Amino acid sequence: MGKRFTYTRINAKPLKADFDVDTKKVLESTKRVLHREIKTELEQETFSPAAKKALTKAIQIKIKPNSLQITVNHPAFLPLVDGQTTEQMTWLTKARRPIPIITDSGKMIFRSATAKSMQDGKWQHPGRAPSTFIERARKITREHIIERVRKEATKSAKRAFAKVGGA
Repeated sequence: MGKRFTYTRINAKPLKADFDVDTKKVLESTKRVLHREIKTELEQETFSPAAKKALTKAIQIKIKPNSLQITVNHPAFLPLVDGQTTEQMTWLTKARRPIPIITDSGKMIFRSATAKSMQDGKWQHPGRAPSTFIERARKITREHIIERVRKEATKSAKRAFAKVGGA
């Protein structure tokens, strides 16, 4: 498929510093939340259902000892996250058939990309702003981590007080 690259990591090492927290449990729970949030955010993007399915399938979240690692294996992911500049679509001159275009009114028309139309500066890709759906999912996941750590710390404190009270 496409080039595999690591997009980001969510570090859980600070969880061990102050509390007796089961980091693995927190990371497993966080992985489920992160995957669900990425899928939810991706569903809100304006892609075709097939593109959404392919991108969702290409995202893998691995649990490392102290973090979550998001790895993506899809060629469209990097231009999606980084954005795309305006450029001339010179590859369209290789098309063997007319190219279907949907106009603003929703009507489908067919055009051919020729060397002359390329010289005239036509066939410009409009570009794309960077997508922030991963960042939005990370923000929601951070909120989940804070809540989860709060619960785990409360459980840990109750266990500690039970040991002290029972001794």
